[in-house]
Amino acid sequence: MVKFVRLFLIVLLMGFSHSSLWAQTRLRVAVAGQEPFVKNDQSVSGTAIDIWEKIATSKQFLFDYLPYNTVQEGIDAVASGKADILVGDIPITQKNLGMVEFTQPFFHSGLQILVCDNQKSPWGRVFRDFWDLIKLKIFWSIVVGVLVFTGVVYVFERRHNPDFPKTRKDGIAEAFYYVVSLALTGKSVYKGFPGVLGRLVLILWIILGMLIMAYVTSTITSRMTVEKLTSKINGPQDLAGKSVGTIKDTMAMDYLKRKSIAQLEYPNLDAAVKGLVTYEVDALIDDAPLLETLDFKNPQIPVGVVGPIFEKVNYGFALPIGSALRMTINHEILKLQESRDLSQIFAVYFGESSQL
Repeated sequence: MVKFVRLFLIVLLMGFSHSSLWAQTRLRVAVAGQEPFVKNDQSVSGTAIDIWEKIATSKQFLFDYLPYNTVQEGIDAVASGKADILVGDIPITQKNLGMVEFTQPFFHSGLQILVCDNQKSPWGRVFRDFWDLIKLKIFWSIVVGVLVFTGVVYVFERRHNPDFPKTRKDGIAEAFYYVVSLALTGKSVYKGFPGVLGRLVLILWIILGMLIMAYVTSTITSRMTVEKLTSKINGPQDLAGKSVGTIKDTMAMDYLKRKSIAQLEYPNLDAAVKGLVTYEVDALIDDAPLLETLDFKNPQIPVGVVGPIFEKVNYGFALPIGSALRMTINHEILKLQESRDLSQIFAVYFGESSQL
């Protein structure tokens, strides 16, 4: 009789699923990632959040969200026991596998490249060359020199040339024209200061003007020649020698470090895109769905996704090593995939025709 009671109790306990046990516990759900998978505003939302809440509703989980700034911070929280699960666009990588376990993948992704649309236009390249030029200190030294010389000519002519314009505005414009035309062409109606000293100053200004023009012309010509040969970025093979933007603590940052490609780190995607369109970097690398969503939803921003998806990776949720919750969530993710509920969630964020 005692053996029968013990057997009955064992069977009864085995009848309780892991999910029913977890349903009685309030889970600490760490949240980290980028839009559209995770969005932290007034409330937590996004693709990954929708998937998790579908699972939690199905299994009647009670939980509290614990937002983290980066995926790595969230993984550290799970690994140290501060959270029961990490929800977001968490790449399943060998680097993190020793710290946490991952669920069944719910999304297949990889890296992609975003470039400024102006790289496709010759006028865009000319504008970029000019932008690079005005960032040089010597350019501003030339500008200051022209302005100073304009002021000297203006003061001298007002005092010694009776035919010089009488109003200040016209006089400054005339002096500026004298200086610039002399610098650019070596010729001007301006005859210079009288005497030997005046002639020496005029000769010096002509020589300086010729040197300035030679320097500016050679700089722009060499830049445009290089642009014609190497400016097009059509894939990861074209990133060598370029300055590439990336988001801090992401898979893209790790990729650039492995490939020894010059990188500029940004705190978020918005800042990175701003750096791209203002020519701080030549290209931007991030997760493919993030870049394609940004490109699709912001047609006013002059950027475009180029090249194939590379460094392919899967997204899953992260759990502590040995977590009994892992099997339950795996079953639920597979159910969402087979019932097409997962596809419906993706369609809301990426569009019906998306192949992601």
